[in-house]
Amino acid sequence: MKKNVILLKIENNGLIIISAILALIYWHVESLHLGAVSTRAITFSFFIVYGVFTQYFINSNKRMATEISTLSMTDHLTGLYNRRGFMTLAEQHLKMAERTKRGVLLLLFADLDHMKSINDKLGHEKGDKALIEVASILKEVFRESDIIARVGGDEFAILGIGATINAWGGLESRLQQQIDIHNALENRDYMISLSVGVAYSNLDDNNPIDEMMSRADKLMYKHKQSKLQ
Repeated sequence: MKKNVILLKIENNGLIIISAILALIYWHVESLHLGAVSTRAITFSFFIVYGVFTQYFINSNKRMATEISTLSMTDHLTGLYNRRGFMTLAEQHLKMAERTKRGVLLLLFADLDHMKSINDKLGHEKGDKALIEVASILKEVFRESDIIARVGGDEFAILGIGATINAWGGLESRLQQQIDIHNALENRDYMISLSVGVAYSNLDDNNPIDEMMSRADKLMYKHKQSKLQ
């Protein structure tokens, strides 16, 4: 991200440098006392060149700004949204859904079980691999239109857009199926297991995202505790 900021500054200053160079060249041409036609042709060419460079730098700056914004909302390990990205997009979708008065929002909170044990016994590289694998499983289960994020060390959140009140039944089955497929792969030295909590928000209730996350988090914790009994 720091590198992108530096490049952005270089491109901003680059337009000033190009302007200065063109001004110096034009000043030199003027001193040659060329004919009026030649001077106008050269002046016109300078305007074209300046316009091309200006558009290039404008587009480059917009592209760089977009990349920086994307990086600030993305988890570098899994490629999912981070907590900031999740909250930003979730709030936007909630407001949009409230205006249209359509559908139910499903918010799922998931925690990778035994993460500490994986790190302690197998090393943090394996722990990172497990988190990447969970991200892959979630992307296989949920739709591209859903918001999938890693919101903490081993915690994930998914906002299902336009879900139904009975959506979790089918999703739970698909999630477990994908987990089983991954766990059945050969040469594994750890197993994937998720504790999950799910909260719904009927749009008429006007529940904010953070309140839904709190309810889903509590249910996820209960699920994790039930596995220890």
